[in-house]
Amino acid sequence: MITLYKNFSINIKLILITTLLSNIGIFMVIPFLAIYLNELNTINTVDVGIIIGVAFWCQRAGSLFGGILSDYFSVKKTLLIGLVIRVPGYLVLGFVSDFYLLLMSCSLIGLGSSIYLPAAKSYLVQATTDKQRVEVLSTRVVFSNIGVALGPVIGLVIFDISPSLLFTSVGAIFTVLLLLNYFLIEEKISSSIDKLNFRDFIHLALNYRILTIAITTFIFMALYMQIEVTIPLLAKELYNKSIVSAIFIINAAVVIIFQVYMSKWACTRLNNYPVVIGFLLFSISFYLLDSSIYSFWMLFLSVIMFTFAEIIFQIRLDYEATFVNEKMVASSFGIMSIAGAFGGLFGSYLGSSLYLTDFDSFSFWDILSGFTLILSIFSLINIYSKGLNYAKAFSNDKSS
Repeated sequence: MITLYKNFSINIKLILITTLLSNIGIFMVIPFLAIYLNELNTINTVDVGIIIGVAFWCQRAGSLFGGILSDYFSVKKTLLIGLVIRVPGYLVLGFVSDFYLLLMSCSLIGLGSSIYLPAAKSYLVQATTDKQRVEVLSTRVVFSNIGVALGPVIGLVIFDISPSLLFTSVGAIFTVLLLLNYFLIEEKISSSIDKLNFRDFIHLALNYRILTIAITTFIFMALYMQIEVTIPLLAKELYNKSIVSAIFIINAAVVIIFQVYMSKWACTRLNNYPVVIGFLLFSISFYLLDSSIYSFWMLFLSVIMFTFAEIIFQIRLDYEATFVNEKMVASSFGIMSIAGAFGGLFGSYLGSSLYLTDFDSFSFWDILSGFTLILSIFSLINIYSKGLNYAKAFSNDKSS
């Protein structure tokens, strides 16, 4: 990965460094935000839920706006907007206690994140060749996960000193990133982008490939939310909080170590076998989860299988989205993010409601294992059917 990073241009390196530092900043705050808000005397628990819930939807729904803004306006200016609106959000957060001001601050933080993400991915795609595309997108994920791993550790130290200092420090990080990104050189793309209009976005949204990607993203995020919400709840019920921490450490470590290597295989063009393997890994993971009641080693093995599937789908979906319409890459990422938001909400609600429920002789994990196995088989059949159609068309051409 270090060799890959050295070969990237200065602009790509700047985007990757921004991804790393912004994720460190974001995750310095995320684990402690609910704790901080809950300790304020001016708001209650319901208010805390509303603030975090609205911020979540700003973070997800804003990605569509950020994608459209990048494609129709300017990628660099969209990046700067995504950074600048987070600065007052973090700086104000530690010094106000009014519900509406807190809601505004957290909403700005969430909206800034969502506007920045599709623009950053779009810039990386524009700044690289097709050959480099997998490498740079997978490296971005690695940098993102390093930030996720380091952020809570740094945040805990500063939060214990002073919550206000924590929020001010993160605001300072984004101020520095804003200044650095001001010098980013915007990539030159086809002049045809000037002819884009709202009808082009409608055509994109109704495109068969983007609809397929959006549906797959919905399913993937519904499954992915199990490791964010349900699996930690199960681990806490069966074992203790240290096992819960170990789950996130294992997940981050596997992503950091294997992301680049697996991404090259997962993004083989005209080959959907990685999707088959991805669903199969999810199926194995959920099957092992049902046995984790007997051993936490089964739980850890399940998390490893789950993370391999996560790596495959995360990079494959991003990669496929870049080929739907190369003039509207950011909008494609925005549509994916909206689908992921609804998938995450559905998966979180379903998992947290049913993870301890038994359905006759089947557990919730058995059902998920069977469902993903069916998806794996269906994907394999789809590949086989396409192969038969191709062979038939080739045979007809040859006979004519």
